[in-house]
Amino acid sequence: MRGLTLFLGCALVLSAQEGPKPTRHHLAMKDQAGTWTAVARLYMDPSKPPVVAKGTEVNALVAGGLWLKSELKAEMMGQAFEGHGLFGYDTQQNAHVGSWVDSSGTWMALTKGQCSGNCREQVLYFEGYDEAGKPASYKEVHTQVDRDHRTMAMFVKAKGGTFVKQMDMEYARVK
Repeated sequence: MRGLTLFLGCALVLSAQEGPKPTRHHLAMKDQAGTWTAVARLYMDPSKPPVVAKGTEVNALVAGGLWLKSELKAEMMGQAFEGHGLFGYDTQQNAHVGSWVDSSGTWMALTKGQCSGNCREQVLYFEGYDEAGKPASYKEVHTQVDRDHRTMAMFVKAKGGTFVKQMDMEYARVK
């Protein structure tokens, strides 16, 4: 009952005012909506070729186009992999923000960063854990190459402060 009362109260307040308008940052997410094939390369050992994983990502705009909901399913090293994210632009922080959880760990990545090139490239940072469970800092670079192609590269901060590539992904829109 308490949830219903809260919902109705929020609905009354929101109906009395106009909701937020999507900014150029929100509108740039439109090209990410849809179904994508994904090919990931994981650089686990510099002396060996990368491990390759393939999957499908389904992205949908939600909450009036203010957020992008992402679901990724893949096979990685012979095992099923599943990831879920929610991404958008927070006008209060003037930053791209997001959350990501997946079946490879029990922690949530909370990303924050900026875009450039008419929001065709985003650089996001987050804190998390490495394979040994130790705290680690990460950077992701997302690029919307064109309407039907995207890339992502993920880096982990090494000793000395440089970022080392850990993974990259190529996405192609399913038509």
